[in-house]
Amino acid sequence: MSLAARIATEGARMAEACTACGACVQACPMARFATGVAQADSAEVATGMRAFLRGEETSPLALAWIGACTRSAVCNNACPEKLDVALMMRFASMRARGALDGVPLVPVKADSGWSARVKGFARLGLTEQEQAEWL
Repeated sequence: MSLAARIATEGARMAEACTACGACVQACPMARFATGVAQADSAEVATGMRAFLRGEETSPLALAWIGACTRSAVCNNACPEKLDVALMMRFASMRARGALDGVPLVPVKADSGWSARVKGFARLGLTEQEQAEWL
């Protein structure tokens, strides 16, 4: 399994545990800067993020929220399911910026997320064999 496939699999697994209640969107300090998200139904935006992690089509609102994420992790404390929403958003951001399949769906800055990707990879808990193969 490739690293991109592992991230996609882990993101989909986390998405399955998400109820898309929208508490993370409501708590997000960046939602007001993402076009249309502050006025949208927060559950609809969360549903779009969850679909995106599953590899399904998503809404422009969900992509706007994913693109605006600054990894504040305020969403983690808001989640009633106690999910690591910040990590879910990292995985979604990687995919949205084309890091997993090469097709950017949101504007990409000059590798401003490098550090966040490294942290996201570190939290995957790769085995020594996986690290030797992929890194």
